[in-house]
Formats: sequence, C-alpha cells, structure tokens
Amino acid sequence: MELLKPLDKEATVKAAQELLSDYRRQKSYANAPVNPRVTASYGNIGSAGTAPKPQYAEEYAMRVEHGEKFCKWVDWAINSCRKYKSRELLKIVYCEGYEEDHGRYMDILAQRLEQYDFSSSTYFEWHKRALLDVAERLSCQIFLVDKKLE
Repeated sequence: MELLKPLDKEATVKAAQELLSDYRRQKSYANAPVNPRVTASYGNIGSAGTAPKPQYAEEYAMRVEHGEKFCKWVDWAINSCRKYKSRELLKIVYCEGYEEDHGRYMDILAQRLEQYDFSSSTYFEWHKRALLDVAERLSCQIFLVDKKLE
C-alpha cells in the first residue's frame, strides 16, 4: 500500500501560480485607505459629511480583513521556503509588483543574490522549484490519481 501519491508537478506549479498571482490584488485591498465616510463621526454633531454612506461598508471592511490575512499567509509561506533564492524569486515575481518579463526579474534576482552568471533556463528551473516548494505550504499540491482505484 502506497501512503503518498505521486505529485503532479505541472498541475501543482499552475495551482501555485494562480494562488500567488492573486497576491497583489489582495494587497491592494489590505493597503486601501479607510474611507472617511465609513468611520464614525465624533461627538453628537451629526454626520461627518454630506456624501451618502457607502452601501457596502461591511463588504469593504471584510475585503480589507481578508486581504490582510491572505497576504500574511502568503508572506509566511514564501518566507518559510527552504532556499533563500526561492524566497527572493517569489517575492520579486509575485509580491513586489514588477510588471516586466523574466529578464527584469533575472536582473533584480542577480543583484539580490550577488550572482550574475546564471542563465534564463536556470532562472526558469529555480522558478519551478520555488513554486513546488511554496505549494507545499499553501496546501495547493495536486497529486496523481491512480487509475486502478477509480
């Protein structure tokens, strides 16, 4: 009897990418400024302004809270990766918001690691390994299903 099923590496990498790609959107919710019309006014002078109160103030507050928790969870997962280069690569690609191609990522990673002699293929290999590593902590690993059991 096999206790652990083999890992579907391609599907796991894709699942980790999808989860991590949501980081910047959630971070925008977490860092959004508090709407002054949502906060309570001080004293008994009436409303803080003449603008109508937002209809979805509770939903906004819940998005902020969810964004903060999601970002803390992803930050924990990335910071607990086994290799320093994996942590830095994931931070550069998914957390810091660079909207560039992998060439820009390689330049920034080379500066942080102080290692300037790696190739594009090495970068993609490190990226895949980093995603497999963080997928374990994010619980988004996908295992192969044994066809005999179905």
